[in-house]
Amino acid sequence: MKKASSIYTLSAMLFFISVVFLILFFANFVLYLALVDIFGLTAPVQLVALGTILGVLSASFIAATILGMRYYNLFTRVYYLVAAVWMGLFVYLFLFSVLYELLVWVIGGSLAGLGKIFIAIAFLVSAYGLIHAKKIYIKEMEVGLPNIPEKWRGRRAVWISDLHLGQIHGSLFVDGIVKKVNGLPHDIVFIGGDLYDGTGVSDISELAASLKYFSAPLGIYFVMGNHEEFGSDQKFIDAIRSAKINLLIDKMVEIDGLQIIGIDNKTGSSREVFQKVISGLSIRPDVPSILLKHEPKYLDIADKAGVSMQISGHTHNGQLWPLGYIAELTYKGFAYGLRKFKKIKVYVSSGVGTWGPPMRVGTNCEIVIFKFV
Repeated sequence: MKKASSIYTLSAMLFFISVVFLILFFANFVLYLALVDIFGLTAPVQLVALGTILGVLSASFIAATILGMRYYNLFTRVYYLVAAVWMGLFVYLFLFSVLYELLVWVIGGSLAGLGKIFIAIAFLVSAYGLIHAKKIYIKEMEVGLPNIPEKWRGRRAVWISDLHLGQIHGSLFVDGIVKKVNGLPHDIVFIGGDLYDGTGVSDISELAASLKYFSAPLGIYFVMGNHEEFGSDQKFIDAIRSAKINLLIDKMVEIDGLQIIGIDNKTGSSREVFQKVISGLSIRPDVPSILLKHEPKYLDIADKAGVSMQISGHTHNGQLWPLGYIAELTYKGFAYGLRKFKKIKVYVSSGVGTWGPPMRVGTNCEIVIFKFV
């Protein structure tokens, strides 16, 4: 069974890499054409050099990601950082290249001056994204659940997800998150997956050692995300347990009349498996419940099972504008924020960390506090 799961994970990863390569090839071709026109490049050596540089830079992020899954040292951290920052900058260089090519097609003639302004704006937007990603916002909201016990009225639950500890976010980042959360009024903490980033750190328990200093009267509960599935997930499970955190793998606990359900990402990624597992948890629809599930998929199944509220992450709200629109389309309007699907309330967080480019444009890094009323 484990061998089959590993083959499935590897196949999914190869498919993902292939799709990324195709997208990068197209995007690089557009950027290449724009740069050639803007800077008036005509010499064969210039054209070959530009194409080579763009190709190497784009492929470097995939290479850095693969290396980062096996190794963790100064070289991999610097290499990943440089490659990830380039990918963020590349998003805006590509967007402005598309705009530039459209204007050239509509207006005609040379617009090299405007093209250089577009390039400068792309750099400025990326610089803003790097700075903005350092700020963590606290988002608090009141939530009412049907039949909620009096003991839960006024209580607060903290939700954090998508820290992506690894080549960029390390132990100092975790220290800051723990201090922020401990300084907030709360009774229970939920960690919604992608705590790690499939990192090759030899001792991942040490990377997140500060998690053991979380303080919450009603406990800390964790569900696995897709980035805990790279390779063997046992090392991630062991690291979570070593931090004295309650791991909810397809499991339900009841605290003072509130059902708290945790679904593993592998389970939640398959409609059939998710349906079978959640049906077997004997959820009581007349008792309020919160489903912790990394990815906001198959909301109809959770609703049919009688879940009162689902909290998810994973989407990052696109992280970089305008990618949030793609996330909205992918998750059918449930990429960010508090929404309602039939009878179930759904909150999808933009996450507290970043994946890939350490940038945020048009989105925020957030810690969420739910006050039950």
